[in-house]
Amino acid sequence: MTLDALIMLAGAFVAVLPSLGFPNSWDTVLLFLAGIFIISLGIVVRRRGGKTSQPTPPKNGNVVVENHPHVPPHEKT
Repeated sequence: MTLDALIMLAGAFVAVLPSLGFPNSWDTVLLFLAGIFIISLGIVVRRRGGKTSQPTPPKNGNVVVENHPHVPPHEKT
């Protein structure tokens, strides 16, 4: 299960918890534990440093490369 799915599941749990019919003392404890869980997930996401699944473009030493159609020298005007 991915971190995104865990965060959404924890949010759904917090949203549904008041309507589950637990006593107030249980609600308080469960909300506290859910909050600690969400905080820990936030710390894990933050420690990953925003690493994404998208590859970063290779560094080419600040060289700009433009793509132009190849024109043979005898056809240049």
